[in-house]
Amino acid sequence: MAIQRFFGNFDFFKEEINKKIEISDKNIIHQIKNVLRLKIGDEIVLCDGKLNEAKSKIADFGKNNLKLEMIDIIRNNNEPEKDVILYCAILKKENFELVVQKAVEIGVKKIIPIITKRTVKLNLKYDRLEKIIKEAAEQSGRGILPVLHKAIDFKKAVEVAEQNNINLFFDISGKKITENQLKLNQEKIGLFIGPEGGWDTGELEFAKENNFKILNLGKLTLRAETAAIIASYISLY
Repeated sequence: MAIQRFFGNFDFFKEEINKKIEISDKNIIHQIKNVLRLKIGDEIVLCDGKLNEAKSKIADFGKNNLKLEMIDIIRNNNEPEKDVILYCAILKKENFELVVQKAVEIGVKKIIPIITKRTVKLNLKYDRLEKIIKEAAEQSGRGILPVLHKAIDFKKAVEVAEQNNINLFFDISGKKITENQLKLNQEKIGLFIGPEGGWDTGELEFAKENNFKILNLGKLTLRAETAAIIASYISLY
């Protein structure tokens, strides 16, 4: 059985002297005690979101807290070297949630929802998305919690993306991806994925004007969530 991982606001080095750590986060306690039904002596891994992890053993269940004994503090080496930012048009609820979950599992560091001319859904449940990000990061062995930004409109997203080393704009009209194009050595890569109805002509032209690389993911028409997941993976690996 895999050791369960939990992200939280931990300071392992402050507690390193006595090797004890106390958790008062109700959600983590509920997950450990009532969902996973872990017992005293069972081991878990605590993550501070800054690449530090503490392998710990459950020592005691208090009324409103959980006490653990730290066994070892290690550095997480799972994070990809590339810094990929996914700019994804807001999709229907379950589709956008799927994109967020899989992007985190793949290794994307930032997710920026964008509002395009053909965007239908506007309201996002950020609390739920943050929960999905946390669970996906824990499950996949991430060392950080990817950042979810508030939604911004397309043109603003293009302005923000100027800080990236390269921006890839995926559209059926774009060039076919070659092996050389996939060898991206840039540190910061922006990925732009359009809505269910595709990019507006004006948006495509605006991307070209801003020196975005217009690429396609093959001859077949992919759903937006499929394109987001594939683009994220090939850009990182």
